[in-house]
Amino acid sequence: MTDTASKRNQCLKTQCLPRHLLMTFLAMAFWQSNCLDAAEVVTKLTIHQDLPTLVHVDLGKEGASQGDMLAFDAVVKTANGVKGKLSGFVLTVDIPEKDHEVFQDRIVSMVFDLGGANTLVIAGKSVYPHRGELEMQKNNPQMRAVIGGTGKYIGARGQVSTTRDKDGGYTHRIELVD
Repeated sequence: MTDTASKRNQCLKTQCLPRHLLMTFLAMAFWQSNCLDAAEVVTKLTIHQDLPTLVHVDLGKEGASQGDMLAFDAVVKTANGVKGKLSGFVLTVDIPEKDHEVFQDRIVSMVFDLGGANTLVIAGKSVYPHRGELEMQKNNPQMRAVIGGTGKYIGARGQVSTTRDKDGGYTHRIELVD
């Protein structure tokens, strides 16, 4: 092998190939970022939830532990006066092991039934106080995904920001995308 061929092989193995791969990766990432536009919010909906009826179900180990469930049900009303019902459950998935950790991780699944087979299905993770409180902290919004719906919300997708209000009720700000 000639010195030039040997140098070319060495360059490919040590310097040029990693640079070439990096440049290819960056070009692909740039191309994809231009192709994936953010979804446009087409519908905004605010729903007020009255005080919920709560039922704590102690599953697994006795006392606060992973797997515990909180079932809830509440009357809701949209900003334009549509009345409905919110039903769901909150599943505890992580309990802090250290005294300084003050939040639990919980998975939430809930359905807004706004009458006439018009529903919105919500799911996601939230953080809740660890020290024996069943509900979210007041004025600490939690974001979850809108994962579907029925009726006029068929195929709905988007997000909901849920805030526990000072009066103990909740405000849900829903953004649906196209």
